[in-house]
Amino acid sequence: MKEQLLKKNTTKTAFSNLKKAPVVQPNSMKPLGIVGGGQLARMLALKAHELGIKVAVLSENAFDPAAQVTSLWTQGALGNRADLRKFLSICSLVTFESEFLDAHLLESLSRETSVPVLPRPSDMALIQDRLTQKEILLKHRLPTARFHSVATEDEARWAFDDLGGRAVFKKRRFGYDGYGTFIVRSAQDLKKFLPELTKNSHGFIAEEFVPFKRELAVMVVRSLRGQTVRLPFVESYQENARCLWVKGPLRKSAKLTALGQKLEKFLSAISYCGTMGVELFDTGSKLIVNELAPRVHNSGHYSLDALSDDQFSLHIKAVLGQDLVTPRVLSPGFAMMNLLGSTTEPATWLLPSEIKLHWYGKEENRPGRKMGHINVLAATPEKALALVKNRRSCFRV
Repeated sequence: MKEQLLKKNTTKTAFSNLKKAPVVQPNSMKPLGIVGGGQLARMLALKAHELGIKVAVLSENAFDPAAQVTSLWTQGALGNRADLRKFLSICSLVTFESEFLDAHLLESLSRETSVPVLPRPSDMALIQDRLTQKEILLKHRLPTARFHSVATEDEARWAFDDLGGRAVFKKRRFGYDGYGTFIVRSAQDLKKFLPELTKNSHGFIAEEFVPFKRELAVMVVRSLRGQTVRLPFVESYQENARCLWVKGPLRKSAKLTALGQKLEKFLSAISYCGTMGVELFDTGSKLIVNELAPRVHNSGHYSLDALSDDQFSLHIKAVLGQDLVTPRVLSPGFAMMNLLGSTTEPATWLLPSEIKLHWYGKEENRPGRKMGHINVLAATPEKALALVKNRRSCFRV
């Protein structure tokens, strides 16, 4: 399977060699399409409106966050061939908010309808599988933790031993925000994990346990024209495997600059188009790529207020073949905090003046659910983080 995915990625698709922008102009007959109705699609749609671009959204519920902000909402299942084909036929170009779609179905429908899907479904296929994602990192000499493919109990035991008696087992497919991730620190932990192998037909990877000092992230964008821009490196903090806050910009260093340049070359080498989120481990002595996301990403939400151009606008410009300019940082310090649900009661708040609220419009509040986020600018990253943590108490979510 992995060989087929890798081979597919190297095969030119109907739209991998586009030299000019698709026809998506203000007031054009066909809009830019977004597959998915969550908060990422909502923020993409809102920024498209600011750019004068009509937006159509495909999702299952009229009350989905993105469905609320466009009149061109289409009801449909994201994995249904007929629904997807109909949606593509009304759009000039289609993008998506999640990589957990049927990449081969999207590729097939893109060919049938002659409607580009960007980032390319072949890139989605590579990155949505953690094994092929790791393999492409190795192929392009990007630093990442040692890993093994695991599908059987014997393979799991061997990988655990080979990785030094501590390992992180991750589902190859459909794992996010800690779901499908198992940290195994002992033989007893391994025994508890082994039954999971029979529950997952896609298999796992076993990664070397990395004792990092902090987690970092960066957004890299490459356009249809081949222009590449990189947003500032930031520090992120996870609570219960979900991003809680981000602060930045990080002070420039030779290590960060070198890795940033490698990431830009990587996107160019695979002819990627769109925004890519890159999550990193900083061990103190080296930087390690943890995971890739072929889309806009939670760690880039600060850009809505801290930069002269944000990740959502840059993504739209990239897939439409418009010029990209590296954004200016508007403040010496910024921070973002997710508003994660802690109850099933309706959210309430008194909005402080120093922050910018981005609310996602979700109907149901529940523990751990991302309901919105707040951004703050300040004199330093540390002051911005302190302020955003303090203002979080104004929200009952």
